[in-house]
Amino acid sequence: MTEESDEVLPNEKAALHPRLWMLDEFEGEIDGEKKFHKSLVQFRNNADMEEEWPVIIASWGPLDPGFSSILAAYDDLELLYQEKGDEIHIYKETPKGSRFIRGLKRGMRVLRKDQTEEFETELKLIAKMNKDRLGSEIETDEDIQELKKEPLGSEG
Repeated sequence: MTEESDEVLPNEKAALHPRLWMLDEFEGEIDGEKKFHKSLVQFRNNADMEEEWPVIIASWGPLDPGFSSILAAYDDLELLYQEKGDEIHIYKETPKGSRFIRGLKRGMRVLRKDQTEEFETELKLIAKMNKDRLGSEIETDEDIQELKKEPLGSEG
């Protein structure tokens, strides 16, 4: 990522590309921006990254503040593409993105085995839990509802 990026994670965690990795764990496709955002927020909470990766509380709930610009950069690099319909955004991993994330996983398993296993386990858990759910269903989960109680515009 460039210095102009809205990346909010420390470099060490950002290098794991959690947004792209999440997409891969969803078998390469996530239907809906809300589903993607809420899944990332749940991952962040479960992986105990609240201090390092703040979310912004909007009227519709917690949002990942670096989401749009980072996904646009991934799109520019042809690692994923976004289909924007009238009502839903669909995020799809490209073959290049799939090769990238497979290489990242392999490398991280060698370099940081314990940290990577924990990271990957949490991503898989969230993807398994949310794969067949709508974003509006995920939004009703207790952890998301707790964050929605925070003041608008604050970091959760």
